[in-house]
This record gives sequence, C-alpha cells and structure tokens, in this order.
Amino acid sequence: MDDVYVKKTYFAMAIDPIHIGTGGYTLGRVENPILRDFDGIPKIPGTSIEGTARTYAYFQGLGTNKACAKGKKTKISEGGKEIEIEPCGRSDCGLCLSFGFAREDKSSQGMAIFSDAKILLFPVASLVGPVWITSPGKLKELGVQQDTSIWGNFDKSESCIVSNHLKSKLKNVGYLNFGWLLLQLEKKGDQLVTHNICTDTIFGEDKLSFAQRGLDKKDIFDRLVIVSDSVLPHIVNSNLEVRTSVSISPETGAAEEGALFTYEAIPRGTILQFTMVYQNPKHFGVTGKNLEDVISTVETSFELLEFLGVGGMGTRGFGKLKVFGLNKRYDPTKLAQVKVNNMRKRLEEIEQIMKSAPDEEQAKLEKEKREILEEMKQAREKYKQLFETYEKAVEGG
Repeated sequence: MDDVYVKKTYFAMAIDPIHIGTGGYTLGRVENPILRDFDGIPKIPGTSIEGTARTYAYFQGLGTNKACAKGKKTKISEGGKEIEIEPCGRSDCGLCLSFGFAREDKSSQGMAIFSDAKILLFPVASLVGPVWITSPGKLKELGVQQDTSIWGNFDKSESCIVSNHLKSKLKNVGYLNFGWLLLQLEKKGDQLVTHNICTDTIFGEDKLSFAQRGLDKKDIFDRLVIVSDSVLPHIVNSNLEVRTSVSISPETGAAEEGALFTYEAIPRGTILQFTMVYQNPKHFGVTGKNLEDVISTVETSFELLEFLGVGGMGTRGFGKLKVFGLNKRYDPTKLAQVKVNNMRKRLEEIEQIMKSAPDEEQAKLEKEKREILEEMKQAREKYKQLFETYEKAVEGG
C-alpha cells in the first residue's frame, strides 16, 4: 500500500524517575522543576525524544558519520587536527532520511515527526497499594470509546470511578486516598460505579487495543482509577518524585559549598503515550526507501531508551524509559485485518449492551454503531479504488 504517511501510537513506561528540566530555577519548593504541558501536568517534549533517538540510532550504526548524528556541520579530531564535516545527506543514510539534515548545499526535513510524550496513567500510593490514575480528558484524547456513558462526562472533583478489581477491595470503605487527598467512590444509588477499561480496550483511529500496541500490563488496568480532569493535575503534581542532591567538586571529591539543590521527576511506573507520524519517502522524491525503512530506524533507536534513558540526571539513576510495541514493520494488510476484527467485536458488544441499556443510552449506542458501519463502508470503497487502480496497471490499462 502506497500511503503518504502512517501514524502510530506508542506507550512507554518510566523504569526510572525521569527529569526533563525547564532550563531554569524557581524560588518554590523545588529549584529545578520539570517541563509541564498547558494543563500543568509534566510531559516529555518531542524535541527531547527526537534528539535522543537520533543519537541512539547513530550508536546502533545507522548513520554514515558523526555529523549525521547531529544533522549539521560538526567538528571532529582527525590526525591530531580539528576538522569540520557535514552530514552525508544521502537517501540510504537512515539518520539523514528519518531525522533530516542541514548542509551548506542542501537540506531536508526528516521523514519521522515526533510528538510530546504525555502522561496517560500515573501511579499513586493508596490504602489498597499502588493505583494508576487517569481522567476523561486523557482517555478522550487517546480515542477510547468504551464505557463513555460511564466516565465520558464525569466531572466530580470529590469522587472517582474505580475498576471492578478495586470494587471488591473498597466496597466496604467508600473512599480512596491519594496521598493527602480523599475521594469518595462514585455511586449510582446504592451501587458503586465501575469502569471496564482493560488491556483489550480499543482506542484511536486504527481501532487497536492496548495489548495490540504492547501495553498488556493487566495489573495496571486492574488498579486503574478515573478522576476528574480538574483533580488530575493536583494529584500528579503532589506525587511527583522530589530529590535533593549536591554538586561534588572534581578536585576535592567533597560537596561544594552552597551547591545543595532539589529537582522534580516523573516517578517510575508512569505510563506515557505519544504519537509518531512516518512520512513515505517516495512522496518526497526519495527512491529506494519506503515507510518500513523509516519506522525501522526510529524504532531501533527506541530500544536503547530502556538502557541509556532520556532527559537529565542520567548518572544519578534517572531517565530509563521502556517503549512498547516496537515491531519495526508496517504491514497495512495485517493492520486492516486487526482493525476489522476489533470493529466487529465492538459491534457485537454494542448489540449485547443495547438489549438491556436504558432508553437514554440507546441513542448513543445506535450513533456509535452507525459511525462504525460508515467507517467500514468508507474503508471498503478506498481499498476497492486502490485494487482497481493496480488491476488496470497489471492489465496494461
């Protein structure tokens, strides 16, 4: 299939605390804060992921020279002299093709486009052990449609919605603590309201499940709690890891005077999600390379994030990030099969739910059913046109 681009959603788990600094100091409780999104929740900017991935791709031997690892003119030592070299700029160089380059005679954008990595599931200690929290806004941004009638419009700052697994542990308690905060368990009448989001939940345009994108951590989904969008930033920011360190003098090996400082970090166990857009080199005049080459280069670099990390404080045990779902190949036929199977499964679920759903939910379910069927119809027409195009080419038409 000759797509102009493909979009892939990735999930990643912080194996160590992760510190992406803002590049400045504050006068608050933490001198070195971490970068935050517009909603006040920490994130890993796409520029940090891109720069780190490019370096790690070079470590994997995917570039022609050291300048390709930086994408611009670079000084190196050779024969006792310092010389300047430029990126090769060749289409068969994985670094120049995937990440782009700038030479004096020409330049090119990269075929891989990086987005920010945002927190999706955040770990918090509670009276029943660790739980992971998210919010309706985070789930909608990801494209989750399951159980939207339960959590879609949830906006109660004093309550939370727990999983069926946690229901049995908390039904006699009635609340859940998140550090300094107590939230009541959401009820409908005398019954606790629970969600059914799990590893098999489908999300996004490709209609893939969490497990099909590598996030098969059942224990996390068993302990998933949904809080309101207004409460989520407060819980996250009050449960970040805060450490205190001191600068060590390389001359004396002792602490430097007045060099005590504190810094924030995203805690280990946090699940982040980010999106990659891979552009097809063929549509940019590059011959001999395809989408799989770009995806393979980037995903090969992602493998080293688990061992070499991202962000600052790497020598202090920070930064390791495990990215899930690195298959390195793009198979549109297999992807279409998975997508169709998931859509059929969702249609069957809707039919079952509609048998006992109240009248106010019938209209929402019927609307979702029509949207799925319409999407199937449009996809069928698209593939039909592609088939006819290639059929004419084969027959010489």
